[in-house]
This record gives sequence, C-alpha cells and structure tokens, in this order.
Amino acid sequence: MTELKLPIDISVVIPVHNVGDYLEECLSSLHCQSLKTAEFIVINDGSTDHCAEICNKYAQLDKRFIVVHQECQGTLMARKRAFALARGKWCTCVDGDDYLPFDSVLEAEVNLANKHDVDVLRFDINAFSEDENAIKSYLNFRKEWIGSLETPLRIIQEIFANGTVGWGMADKIYRTSVVKKAIATLEEVNLICGTDAYQLFLICFYSNTFRSVKTEPLYSYRLGTGISNGVVNIKKFASQTQILNIPKYLTSFLKAHGKYEEYSQTIQKLTTRLIGQTVSRFHKLSVEESFNAFDYLFCNPEIKLNVLVALQKLYSADPGLLARKVTKSCLLQPKKRRIKKIGIFYPRLHNGGVQRVISMQAPLLREHGFKIVLFTEELTDNDYSSTKNFPIVLLPRRGDPKRFEALENALADNEIDLVIYHAASSPELLFDLLTVKLNKIFFSICRHEITTQFLVLNKTYFAQFVHTHKLADSVVVLNSMEQFYYCSHGINATYIPNPLVRPTACNEFPSHKFSNQLTSSGDKFLSASVNNPSHILWVARLDNDQKNYKEALEILRIVCNSELNVICHVVGAGKKESDAEWVKNFISLNNLQNKIVYEGFSKNLESFLEIADVQLVTSTFECFPMSLVEAKTYGVPTVLYEMPYLELLMDKKGCISVPRHDVEGAAKVICELLRNDKRRNQLALDAKSSINNFIASNPSHIDGWLDLIHSLENGQLSQPLPVNQDFINFVDSTISYCQEGINRHREEILRYQNLSKQYQEENNRLQSKIKSHQEEIKNSREKIWQHQKENRLIQDELLYHLERIDQLNLLSKSEYDKRMIERYATCRDFVVRLCPLGTTRYFVVKKIAKVIYRLIKRYSRAEMNQSLIGGGDIDAGF
Repeated sequence: MTELKLPIDISVVIPVHNVGDYLEECLSSLHCQSLKTAEFIVINDGSTDHCAEICNKYAQLDKRFIVVHQECQGTLMARKRAFALARGKWCTCVDGDDYLPFDSVLEAEVNLANKHDVDVLRFDINAFSEDENAIKSYLNFRKEWIGSLETPLRIIQEIFANGTVGWGMADKIYRTSVVKKAIATLEEVNLICGTDAYQLFLICFYSNTFRSVKTEPLYSYRLGTGISNGVVNIKKFASQTQILNIPKYLTSFLKAHGKYEEYSQTIQKLTTRLIGQTVSRFHKLSVEESFNAFDYLFCNPEIKLNVLVALQKLYSADPGLLARKVTKSCLLQPKKRRIKKIGIFYPRLHNGGVQRVISMQAPLLREHGFKIVLFTEELTDNDYSSTKNFPIVLLPRRGDPKRFEALENALADNEIDLVIYHAASSPELLFDLLTVKLNKIFFSICRHEITTQFLVLNKTYFAQFVHTHKLADSVVVLNSMEQFYYCSHGINATYIPNPLVRPTACNEFPSHKFSNQLTSSGDKFLSASVNNPSHILWVARLDNDQKNYKEALEILRIVCNSELNVICHVVGAGKKESDAEWVKNFISLNNLQNKIVYEGFSKNLESFLEIADVQLVTSTFECFPMSLVEAKTYGVPTVLYEMPYLELLMDKKGCISVPRHDVEGAAKVICELLRNDKRRNQLALDAKSSINNFIASNPSHIDGWLDLIHSLENGQLSQPLPVNQDFINFVDSTISYCQEGINRHREEILRYQNLSKQYQEENNRLQSKIKSHQEEIKNSREKIWQHQKENRLIQDELLYHLERIDQLNLLSKSEYDKRMIERYATCRDFVVRLCPLGTTRYFVVKKIAKVIYRLIKRYSRAEMNQSLIGGGDIDAGF
C-alpha cells in the first residue's frame, strides 16, 4: 500500500462506463506508474457490468486511486466531477478503454509541463486497432504539428476552425486552475459524444498559451470501442448526434461572455465540421437502420438548414437513396391544419407549357378563397400577365446553399400551409420537399411528365423519384396510366386534369373560316390572307428530344412544297438562342420565308387557333398537352404522333395519329386534310364534341384540387395504398433491361471513341514522321546542291592547273613561248584577283581570255614559223 503524503503534481481523470473488458489494463497501467505524487480520479458513471468491482479493487490496492460511483450522467458530467476533485498542479485525461504505454509516463508528463509551463501542452500518442484504415483516419484527424499559440482566440481558431490540431482531450496536459474555471461554465447535460470538443473549447477560452511538442508516445489510444469510433449502428448514432448540440452550448456561453461576434466564424466552421462527421456516420447506416436516424440529425433545430446543406452535398448524385432512408421519419409527418395560403412552385413562369397551367391554376384557387404566392427561380418579360397579379418569391438556383434559408424564410414570411410543386423531376425536389415538410407544411407534387418518357430519353434514373414522391403528402398526375403506376407503389396518386380554357365565342364551325386576324408575322400574314390560304399551326417548346421541332419543320417543308396556298406558323421558344437560329436558318435555306413564319414565344395563342386549319403535334410523349386541349376547344383538327395512353385521345375524335417520327406520313395526312374540306370540317366538329365529352366525364381542375385540399386537411391521405409488388417487379426488371442496354451502348460508344483516339494519335505520329522525312529530303537536296557547286569549283580549279601544265610544257619549245606564257599567266592572275573563282565575272572573263589566248597563240606560232623559215634571230621580233 502506498502512503500519499507529498503534494500532488498531476491529477489523472478517468471516466468509466461499461468498459469492463478493458478497464483492468487501463487501471493497471496507472497503478504501475513510478510517479508517487500523482492521483487517479476514477468516476464510475453508472456502469452495469463489472467495472465497479475493478475500480474498488484498485482503490484498495493503491491509495493514489480516488473512486466515485454515480448514476449514469454521461462522460461530460463524469469528467466535470473528476476535475472538480483534482488537486494537482497539472491534470490530464485517460479513457477507461485506453492505457499508458510505460511506467514512467506521468514523470515524463510532469517534467514536460514544468519545463514549458503553458496552460495546454500537447504530446505524442499512438493509436492501435486491427483496422489500419481506422488508424490512418484518426492520425489524419489528430495531425502532426509542432509549435506554439498565444491568446485564446488564436488557439481556438487553429484547433476548431482550421483543424491544425485535433480536439482530443487525452493527448494534452492542462493547468488545473484553468480547467477548473472552464468546467464551472459547462452545461448540465447528458453529453456522451463530442465531450472532448466541448470541454477543450472552454479550456482554451481560458488559456493564454498552447504548445505542441515532439515526444515519444505517452498514451495508447484504442480505436473501435468508443462511442465516437468503431462500427456505426443506430444505437450508437442516437448518442453520436448529440454532438450537434455543442454549437448551441458554445453560442450560449460566448453570448453570456459578450464574445460571440469575435468567435462567430469559428463557431460556424466548427458547426460545419461536426455536421460533416455526423452526416458521414448517417451515410454509413443501412436503409433499414436509417428510418429513425434521420430525425436524430435534427436534434438541434438551430442548425437544421446546415444539416440540409450537408445532406445535399453528400446525396446530390443519389437523392433516391436519401429518400429511402427518410421514408418513416416522424419529423416529416404533416401537422393537421387548415389550408389558407398556398405556395405554387415552378422554376420558370414563362415560355408556355406548365407555366401556362400555373397562370390558370393560380386565379382559380384565389377565386375559391385561397391566398396564393408564386415561387420561382427566374423572371423575364415573357411572364404571363395573370401571374403578375400575385406575390412572387425568387429563389436561388440549383446548388446554391442559400436556397434552403431563402425557401424557409419565404414559407414563414408568407405563412404558407401547402406547397404545390410543379417540378416533379427537378434535382432540387427532395431537398425542397425536406425543407418544406420539416416546417410541418403540406407538400403536393404535380407530375407533368410520364414515366415512359425517361426510357425514351435513355434516362432510367427516374426510378429514384418514386422514393421521393412517397414522402409527399400527395402526388397529382395527369392521366390514369400514371395514376396506376404510382398507386402500385403505394403512393396516394390523384388524377386531376389541367385547367381547360373555353374560347370567348364557341361557333359551330371553326371560326378561322371567316377570320382575317393578324399575328406577329404582320404583313406576310396579311398578304397571304388576301388569297385565303390554309393555315397550319405548330405550338411547342423548341426541344428536339421530346417535341421533335426539327421533324416538325421537315413535315412543314414537305407540305409547303406540295401545297401552293399555305402558311405554317411555328410558335415557341427554346432554352437556347441557337434553337431559334436553327429554325430561321432552316426556313431561309429552303426558301420558305413566305410559307413558314417563325412566331417565337406567344402568350396570345387564341389568335393562331382561330385561323388554324390544322394543328401539327410532333411530341414523342406527352402527359396532358395543353396545345391539344386548346386545339379541340377551338375545333382545330390535329395530326399528331401516336400517344394512345392520353386521356384526351381515348375517344379518337378530332385527331389523326401517325406512327412516331413518320415525317412523310404526317405530311401526307396534312395535305389530304387541306384538300378535303368536308373531312376537315367533320374533324373540327368531332374535336369540339370530344372536349365537351371529356369535360362532362372528368372532374374539373378546381374541383379536383378542392377535394384534395379537403382530404389533406382531414388527414385522409395519410394511409398508404396496398403495394402491387408484381407490377413493381415488372417495371424494375424492364428498367434494369433498358439500363443494361443503355450501358452496353455507352460502352460501345466509348470503345469506338477510344479506337478513334488511338487512330488519331497514330495518324498524328505518322504525319509527324512524314514531315520529318520531308525535312530530311529537303536538307539532303540542299547538301547535294552544295556538293555540286563545290564539284564545279574543283573542276574549274583542275582545269586551271591543267592549263598551267600545258603552258609549262610549251616553255621547253621556245624562249618566245616562255615569255609569252609568263605574260599570259601574269595577266590571268591579275584578272582572277578581280574576278574570283566561281563568280559570274570569272566565267565571262574566262571565255574572253580563251578567245584572246587562241588568237595570241595562233599569231605567235605564225611569227615563229616565219622566223624559222627565214633563218632570222628570234629576238629580232621584240
């Protein structure tokens, strides 16, 4: 037994809770410490295993142990109690599942603390686990750093904002007087996870000096057993999410001390780090475990939007997975309320289509006593006039983290009770839905698409939206086929047709027969009207994937070439200016300026419908085309691609269908109708009859919505319908087959692209080689030319020497020849100096010299021969 008489140098704090398998090793490493001026304060925090017996055993074995048993209050309160009992000049922490690596650790720590004399001193530790990745992850969090920091703000910024040093408590020695100040301000909460971050922040707030030094490992940290590490499960996750309350506690503390503004940015960065860790743990949970886990993420309502931002960042590529994980969330259950104010959302409020539906839906709802607010992401001058009569909230676009806050504020400021969401396939759907439903507001999705269209577009990701749609309070669809599909998934899908607009005057026959209306085409249209032309109308968005506007123009071109007296109106705008430019170029290249008029976007479709003889619809798919509704309403026969599932085509009246993408077939039908007034008029009557029958047999748009709103208010849509698993399996297998085909197609394209790239690289290599050879040939030719030039010079030089030899040979014949040759050589050398070898002057003088030489030689020989015959003295001639 050890007598404890000397002053205490260091107090070791050991919180213990159900770590019986490791506690013996921990306390034994303390018992073996050589430092006698130490105390070990063990707080048994309500352990239900054999921890209490082990603690008592060492209390009896070594008087340095001080053991306190208490009810379970969490690690935070356990440490707080231990620090309050500490008597040493210095203090440190040891967790019950860790241990000290050798017997003189505490001596080394006390020596370090006395040497550096700082408020917080960090030393080196080692981590151990069977999982090497876990060790790497921990060491990455802890980070190796050597240096000093001064002032509380700087210390806290480097640890909690910048992450220069980890916020673990076990690898540090503290001045006990500083710690006692800090723990006095701790919130009395049962905090299990994140206690290190919370406590160290407060300790650093009261610390003026911090130093990190390089040492041998003075602590052995066990990974995989604590609440903060190891395998993530739902039981541990519930405690782990309590770490999200730390920003709230710290904010309250800083505000009480008048320091929040100074530390606000650090708190924001710390909040982001804590949320990132927690969301990462949530992601590791299986779908089955995640149903309640989602609710734990929002234990701190003050950072709700920050959590949503982190979830969006993690799940933006796979929102369907997140939707599956939150299916049974209690936080997303609606709050029973009376619906008075409705928010209607769509990304754009212009350019036709759904926006036209909204422009009619909003006034209808207002007429029945609801207050309407429009939510959008874009405003232009093309907005429908009716929408300008309502308050409009402009939201940040996709991916902007400020969108969550803007949407939540708009919902609160306008006291919205129901959101009608006209963007069922938006990437923002799930995150907008979560924002709305976390505020206990009803959320209804209006689906203007059909399921099969995604297969046509080779986009099988549409299956993920089903899971998101299950989270909505209701899903509104526009035909019975879609209603059956969603009901088979157990979703409360309601069929409500779009608003139907009746013309101001419904004549028995189409009114265009007697109209001379003007459109934006101006004089072109007026001049054609004098000759009573036939009018063909194509109204749609310039979208070639769904609307096939390029095929539509080809159909109109064929019709214009077949029919002399016809005018075609192309009404609509595209997302890009290049779409409109393509239309204009097509018209110009085919010299159809007087027959095809590009009208652009128009909010006054009535003027076109009143004069149209035939409407052309070239959509590959539609759910509830307003252009078809309006054509039937105005008694305009329609030629369209086959879409047998459309509710508006069930009676097959007023329309003629042709196979999809049958350009020549569609053009042929239009030409036949233009030539057959009787059939065209009968189709016009059938079209009006068809729309009247449709209205009589289907609920009106406003009646459908009034019934749906009443059901939401009374909670009648909360029970899911039975799931048709056979149908779901059929659809899933079809999707899987299509996805497999798409993937094979993409792989084949990728393979050909790689081959093309390889071919291009090889071609570039060969071209480079050819160019190199051509350079070599050019250089070789230049060398040959140079050699030839040098050869000519050598030949000239050789000739010169041969001539000199000839001259020398002549010297032996006569003294006269000798003198004559010397004079010649002297003259030649003089001339050569003036005309260097190889020059043009040289060749010219050479020729002249040869001529002179021949003349001199001839006359010289003649004189010599005459002298010899006469027997005279040779020198007499000189």
